[in-house]
Amino acid sequence: MRLLRTSLARSGVAMAAGVALVVPLTSAASAADAAPRLGVTALPALENSEFVTLDEPLQAPTLTTTTTGREDPGLLLTTPGGFAGASAAIYDNRGQLVWSRSGNFLNLEQITYQGQPALVAFDSSRQAHVVYDQSYREIDTLAMVNQPTDGHDIEFSPDGSRVLLQGWAPTQVDLSPWGGPSNGTVLDAVIQEQIVSTGQVTFEWSALDHVEPGETTEPMTGFGDLFHSNSLSYDADGNILTSFRNTSTVYKIDISSGEIIWRFGGENSDFTFANSADRPSYQHDARRLPDGSISIFNNGNTSSPQESRGAVYRVDESAMTATLTQNLRANPAAFSPFIGNNRQVPNGNQLVNYGTTGRMVEFAGGEQVFTGQFSSGSTSYRADRTTNWVGTPAAAPEVVVGELGEDGTRTLNVSWNGATEVDSWRVLAGTSEETLTTVGTTPKTGFETAAAVTAPADADVFRVVALDAAGQALDSRTLSVS
Repeated sequence: MRLLRTSLARSGVAMAAGVALVVPLTSAASAADAAPRLGVTALPALENSEFVTLDEPLQAPTLTTTTTGREDPGLLLTTPGGFAGASAAIYDNRGQLVWSRSGNFLNLEQITYQGQPALVAFDSSRQAHVVYDQSYREIDTLAMVNQPTDGHDIEFSPDGSRVLLQGWAPTQVDLSPWGGPSNGTVLDAVIQEQIVSTGQVTFEWSALDHVEPGETTEPMTGFGDLFHSNSLSYDADGNILTSFRNTSTVYKIDISSGEIIWRFGGENSDFTFANSADRPSYQHDARRLPDGSISIFNNGNTSSPQESRGAVYRVDESAMTATLTQNLRANPAAFSPFIGNNRQVPNGNQLVNYGTTGRMVEFAGGEQVFTGQFSSGSTSYRADRTTNWVGTPAAAPEVVVGELGEDGTRTLNVSWNGATEVDSWRVLAGTSEETLTTVGTTPKTGFETAAAVTAPADADVFRVVALDAAGQALDSRTLSVS
């Protein structure tokens, strides 16, 4: 069946609402409403590969989920794909895609930017963190000053005025004191704090100034990523927590002096662990939780057998002891040799993303209450939850209407990439924009909704109106099929 795309301009919300909800029915409209054959019938929900409203196939893979009702209700923020490129994507708990932007992204997060909800994702093709508003328009980019930006993490201060960024700097180092070559090259891990509004650097820290290369667990060759910083966060006291994968250590850094306050894990740990198996191993995503605990995603490269888990520790910074209080293991067991995260979500659950496996599990009190699995071959660097995210795309909905079939119906497909408030779609039809009358309404069934439309036989103009749960018009698209 040949499909016809929009050929008329986008209709305003006021016009859509007026036509659909306010204007009294004309005699022609009354006759149309009375005609028993007119209507809109929902068709089965579509898979990603079946979408027809988009010019190009979506990069986002299928997400299969299981729910219990105890999972956090927020949307899922991910960057699913392969290692050559990953989309930025939002899914709901049913695994339905809400928003996707194709590209090569890392680390999609919800933030507060200039007092408003926003999204930020690292665009690897531009080597910068890109900020999007609630209409998914780009409003800012953030990057390191005078050196390459690393996309592993970005962290805004509680008041939103400052931001922590990280980068890497190839640096020549004499590694002979640690058994390496005298002319070695090390990827130095560099952290900057900047003023968001101006880009002014207020703090800069170099790992090589404070961490000996000998702390690494990597081979001491001529070229080495000996540190590999993969997370940043402000601690409760305003200092910095950073995770170095290749030293299996979380460092707390004094933001005034740059000195290391303590090491959590690694060969020079300042903390004592009850069991050696509890120690961090090639970990990611170090965070201070509201109760004072520290959470990480423990990749477990040096564990035997190798297994990844979400880990939460109660820490005593007077006695310098760490006690594993949550050991969040997937069932069946999962191992991600790199990437992954463990994030406390708004309702207090822990969402653990097992990186290279494409699997995520949400835990409540140590019990699995939600699982998600991307289709084969897909990974996600991190997974997180939104907090009351409302997305209203700047662009109008996309609509495709098929040719009139022998049974008098047309197939209609509609999507609105990123819209979170759509509950249903109203369809109007007529011979012109001035004669449009309501044919029927169909519920939204996923990223793209498909329906069979029975309209007046001479109708060649259609309008599709996005309605929220209260029946209010959000936006619309009008198109001609002549």
